[in-house]
Amino acid sequence: MLGIGLAPFHAYRNRVPIAFPVGFSWDRTLFDFDIEQVGGRYCAAVEPRNLVDPAIWSGLALHVDGAAGDDGNSGLGVEDGDFANAKRTIHAAFAAGNATGAAYRVLVKAGNYAEAAFTRNGNEEPSQPVAVIGWGGALRYRAGPFSVAWSAANGTFMANESSVRRVFRCDVLTDEGLYTELSEAPDVASCAATMNSWVHDGALLHVNVGGTPGAEDIAVIRSFHGARFMTHDKDFYLENVHCEGGISGALHFDAVAARNIVGVNCSFRYSAPSSPTALQDAARVRRTDGLVAFFGCDASGGAKDGWSFHEDGTAGMHVLLQGCSSWRNGFSTATSCNGFTTHDGVRAILLGGDFGLSRNGTEVHVIQSTETWAAGCRAAARDVDGTSVAFKCSNDALMWLQDCAGDAAGQAENYALQANSGTVFTRGFVATSGGVDVTSGGSVTPF
Repeated sequence: MLGIGLAPFHAYRNRVPIAFPVGFSWDRTLFDFDIEQVGGRYCAAVEPRNLVDPAIWSGLALHVDGAAGDDGNSGLGVEDGDFANAKRTIHAAFAAGNATGAAYRVLVKAGNYAEAAFTRNGNEEPSQPVAVIGWGGALRYRAGPFSVAWSAANGTFMANESSVRRVFRCDVLTDEGLYTELSEAPDVASCAATMNSWVHDGALLHVNVGGTPGAEDIAVIRSFHGARFMTHDKDFYLENVHCEGGISGALHFDAVAARNIVGVNCSFRYSAPSSPTALQDAARVRRTDGLVAFFGCDASGGAKDGWSFHEDGTAGMHVLLQGCSSWRNGFSTATSCNGFTTHDGVRAILLGGDFGLSRNGTEVHVIQSTETWAAGCRAAARDVDGTSVAFKCSNDALMWLQDCAGDAAGQAENYALQANSGTVFTRGFVATSGGVDVTSGGSVTPF
């Protein structure tokens, strides 16, 4: 549902209203909210739950408990948060909600949900306006197991896990709080000789982490779909949902639709390709005419891009990211990997985001005839292909950078900002490292 009433997100003090840039063609008839600076942060004066069909909030609430639930139960409670008759899987709640023919909510008890528990491996989707909410904490979904039994073998530790696509250490985190990826070895002997590596040998997974891995120390990403919605075409709201893995992306919306998609306090990470030629983004939204808004969300470790938005023949997509991030995208030999990218004619507002350390691409890359206003964002490029680019504007795209910082280093060519035929307007932009490059008729001017 588009253009519904909006209410203030928080009762902030010391709000400083920020004017939209002149020439930025955001549709303020449909999506009319103010941008403010609060305590040095850029914020949209909007309540996320008001951005979707209000029938969701008065509709049926179906409960899911992955530990104690049963898909034979009704899923209904005396009140929200009553899990006495909860279903066990999220897809069973989708089936029950769809049968009502009306908007509904899926309240998922905090905990771990693995492999086919979300959409039955892409086979069960909502058909109505819906909200999926982690209740009492994080709903953690992984396209693989959360606990693995390991046994010693041939200088490695092995487990009976088939169709493995990527492998990570959960016990060793990067500076950004992400799992540390293991490298794939060519054979078991090489794995035994290489610290922090893995190899798939028939139906057996072998790892070498320099010792005995704990049951929950290794994230094994298998060939399952993530939060994949290819047919759903109505409003969709996500809160406290954290997805790991997915051969079509950790989050993927693809239907031709006029609707809004909203996420709050979510993460979409470690998408895993079904084959080396089928690389997918961590979070991808296509063909949606409406507002796609994420608040405090992360899309990192994508096999290709982190955040990726495409109209692909359906005009009208408007994207709002507030306090979102994307780090360390690009898997194996992937090229043109970006932390955030828009295509076609997408309009986008980025407020206070952090993007960095992707391989063979650009951290924030706007392409074709897109228009993007970024305020208070940071991008750090440390590429491996000979050129590091933090912000890049290509083709006929327009980009406004307000109080943003670009940091590009480590390669023969380093650009904090590159206008590759695109038009860039700056206000308070800082190149903390790397230069400003203008090519192919592009331009960089103040506003």
